Amino acid sequence: MPVPCIIACMKIGAVLPLKIRGSYDVDDLNRAEILFRTLAAFAEPGLFDPILVVVPPEEVGTVDRHYRNWRDLNIEVLSEEALVPELVNYRGMRGWRKQQIVKLAAARRIERDFFLTLDADVICLKPIAYADLVVDGRALLQHEPRARHPKWWKSSARILEMDPEIGDPEFGMHVTPALLSTRLCLDLAEELSASGRGGTWVDVLGRLHRPRHPSNWTLERFRRGRWTEYSLYYLCALKRGELERYHVLAGSDEAPQLLSAGCKHEFESWDTARSFSPDGPSLFCLVGSKSRVEPDEVWNHIAAFVPAKVTSTQATAT
Repeated sequence: MPVPCIIACMKIGAVLPLKIRGSYDVDDLNRAEILFRTLAAFAEPGLFDPILVVVPPEEVGTVDRHYRNWRDLNIEVLSEEALVPELVNYRGMRGWRKQQIVKLAAARRIERDFFLTLDADVICLKPIAYADLVVDGRALLQHEPRARHPKWWKSSARILEMDPEIGDPEFGMHVTPALLSTRLCLDLAEELSASGRGGTWVDVLGRLHRPRHPSNWTLERFRRGRWTEYSLYYLCALKRGELERYHVLAGSDEAPQLLSAGCKHEFESWDTARSFSPDGPSLFCLVGSKSRVEPDEVWNHIAAFVPAKVTSTQATAT
C-alpha cells in the first residue's frame, strides 16, 4: 500500500554537505554551481524545498553570499554545528565522516517525506518531477552489491547489533545521490540512541572517530569504524521490516529509471551525449573530485546539453 504523506506532498528536500575547498583541494564552491545550473534547467520548479547546503561554521557567510542568486532553488545555507550541535565534541573527525552524519541529520530539519542526498560533483541529466523520484508513495532506491564494500556492511551490522546477511545479502544500497525517507532516518537515530552506549546517535557514531583518543585504537573501533550512512540506513530499514514500505527498486519494471550512473573517474572517455539523452539510463551522474577536473572544464563539456533555463536572477556559469 502507498505510504500516506505525513507532511507536504509533491516536494522533496535535499541536503548538500559542502566545503569551499573539498577533497583533493578541488573547488567545490564553484563545482556545486554546475549542480545548481542543471537543477534549474531540469527539475520541476519548486520540486526541492529546501536544499540544505551545510558547511563549516566559518564558511557560512561566504557560501551564503556566493549562492544568494540561487534562491529560486530554495537553498538554505547553515553551519554543520547548527544542524548537528554534537559535532563540537568531535573536532578531529574527518570531513568525509562529518558529511555522512550531516546527510542523516538532515531529517532533523527537512519537513518532507523524502530528501535527496547530494555532493558538489553531482549533475542532473534530464527533466525530473516528483513522480520520477517517488512512485506510489515510495522513493527510488538503487541497489549496489554489498560485496563491493563488504566492510561497510559488517561494521554497520555490528553497530546495529544485527545479522549482516539480512535480506538478500547480494544487495546493498547505492551511494550519493540517494533518496532517503525522513521517517527511516529518524528510526535509525532511535535505533542507535537506544544502543545503550549513551548520548545521541551522533555520539554513538562520533565516538568511533576520535583520532587522539585511546578508544581509536581499540578492537571495537576497528570492528565498527567502517560504517557508512547508507549501509546503516539500509540495514536498519531491513531490521525494522520497513524498507519496502518506503522504497521501490530503481531499474525495476515498476520504476525503470536509475538514480545515477557514474562517469566518476572516466571524464576523458565520458559519453556525454548518451548520459544526457532521454534514453539514457540515469537521472544523475557524478564527475568525482578524484578526476581533479576544474569546474570550468566540466561546464564546457556539458553546456551544450543543458537547456538555457537560467533566469536573470541566477548566477552565471563560473
